[in-house]
Parts: sequence; C-alpha cells; structure tokens
Amino acid sequence: MSSLNTRFDVSKVPEIVGHSGNELLRRCCNVLNNTKWPVYIVGPSGSGKTVIAMNIAKRYSLARGVPAYYVQLSPEQTKTSLILGLRLEEGSLVVKNGIVAECMEAGGVIVVDEATHTMQEVLLMFNSILDRTSVTAIGDKTVYANENFRILFCANDSQYSGNIKLPQSFAQRLVCFYFDYPAAEDELKIVDRIIAEECAMPDKVPTEVKKYIVDLMRDTRGKTYPLSVRNAAIAAVMCNLERAEAGKSADTVTVDDYFIKGNNVESIRRGIAERLGMKDADNIAALSGPELESFVKFISVIGVERFKEIILQSFMYYLDVDLGFYDLQLVKDKILSSAL
Repeated sequence: MSSLNTRFDVSKVPEIVGHSGNELLRRCCNVLNNTKWPVYIVGPSGSGKTVIAMNIAKRYSLARGVPAYYVQLSPEQTKTSLILGLRLEEGSLVVKNGIVAECMEAGGVIVVDEATHTMQEVLLMFNSILDRTSVTAIGDKTVYANENFRILFCANDSQYSGNIKLPQSFAQRLVCFYFDYPAAEDELKIVDRIIAEECAMPDKVPTEVKKYIVDLMRDTRGKTYPLSVRNAAIAAVMCNLERAEAGKSADTVTVDDYFIKGNNVESIRRGIAERLGMKDADNIAALSGPELESFVKFISVIGVERFKEIILQSFMYYLDVDLGFYDLQLVKDKILSSAL
C-alpha cells in the first residue's frame, strides 16, 4: 500500500538556526527525556515547526539508539493505513502494522506532521496510544508500545484554511508548545542558511538587501497571509540570479534617478533606512550612510522595476491564495505599495 509514511535518516535533518528554535528544542527534549507524554507543536504556517520537530526526534533517536519515523496526516488516511489494520495479501486478510504500530514496537520516536490536515476521526484513533497504557488493537492483535516510544505532533493553527479543530479528548492528552515566527535576526540567519543549501550560485546579495526583504516580509504577513522565511529566501535568491545576469552595466538607472521624477528621493531613502533598522533614519545625513548605499547600489544594478517584480512573485502576489473570509486584494495592494 502506497503511503507518505517513512523512517527518516536523522543525518539529513538540517540544523536549527536561531535562539527561539533552539530554546524550543531544549524544552521539548526535556519532556521527551523525562516523561512519555506526547508533544504537540502548534504555530503559524512556515514558522519552522517541522524542522524543529525533526531535530527533537533526531536528538532523542541518537541518545536512545532508536529509529526515527515521519508521517504527514491527510484526510484519506485510515487506521489500517496509518496505525494497524487488516490488509489483503494473496487473497487473504492479514493484520499488518502501519508506521505508528511499527514505531511503537520498535520503541522509536515518530513525528506526526500536518496534524490538522486530517479528519477528527483520525486524530481520535490516537487516543489509546497517547494514554499511559499506550496500546492499539484490531481483531485479535494488540500492540503495546515499547518503553522508549515517543510521539510528536506538528500542526498549524486551525484558523488557517484547510485545517481542522482538535477533538477535546485528543487535545487534553497533549503537552502543547506554541512556536511563533522567529525574531528578525533569526529569520535573516535562516535566509542565509537556505541560500547556502539550496542555491548553487555564490551568494552576492548584500546583507542590507536581505534585511530589507525580511523586514518587508514580516511587515506584510499575518495570520491570514502567512508569508514565511522561505518567501524571503526565494526573493533573495532571485535577486542573486538577477545580479549575475545584469553584470556591471554602466547604463543602469540608479534608485535615486528612478524616484527623482516625484521629488521623493529623501522619503524613499528614509523608508529604506527604516526597513534596514537604522536608528537614525530621521537624520538626513545618515541617509547617505554605508548600509543604505550598499542597498541602493545593488538595487540600482538589477533595476527598481525588476526588484519590485521579484518581491511580487516571491510573496505570492500572483497566486490566488485561499484566505477564507478575508480580502486577498487588500493584502496584494499592501505588497504592491510596500515593495519599494
């Protein structure tokens, strides 16, 4: 039977970047090492919950010498495919372990991701596994969990489109940790990590440009439009690719020249300085400082219009995103007006 279930290679799990993620790692590991309680990590989409959960599983797996498993929940899954059930083999029904029962017997640790992308009935099937007895059964087969068995869940807030609310009996069995988006400095570090791992071209994007993109992403996103650090990383990589194509053309229009038509160069520079976190952005003399000039020089090379287009395509402007009852056009208008 095909499935998204798999035992994962802990050596391939990317390290956590930033203070907040490592602090959550420490707290969750403390629970897993000293109790058998299930850990539930919830937070906004794209905040890094899955990477953190995998690092928790990795640390537990290496410390105990046990296997680590990973599964994504989905509406079509059943107890048979996920936990334990009867399957047809060579014309006969036989009892077969799903990945959860396999992990229980092996005494491993399992990350159950996208926990709110399934049906409530699927979550209720976990109740007996989450109890102190930690048992599941079908027909005449009963599976008891090994002493080392641990389980972690990851989920978005239920308010996001496509996510369900938790059954009360399931929720009361969990030790819940809320993980919000990391601080700006941590997200900047994550952008650098993503670029280093996923872009073959040397990174030529100045830190100031990445700061601007990260600040714009943080200012634009919300619970109804969950932009993540990956969106910022995509924008930075696209800028990097564009810079390589542009070369060192002497014909490029500078940022100042682009905005001089409206006599608003000073206000544009001040807005850039504020996004770069310059404390003296109100000081006219500071608007020609090295940080701001680094940003202006780079954007002048790739072009203001191209930079704006990169922001739009990286921040999902052209996608028809489901925001539920919220007005998508209002969000898109904000992105368009804030790009530069």
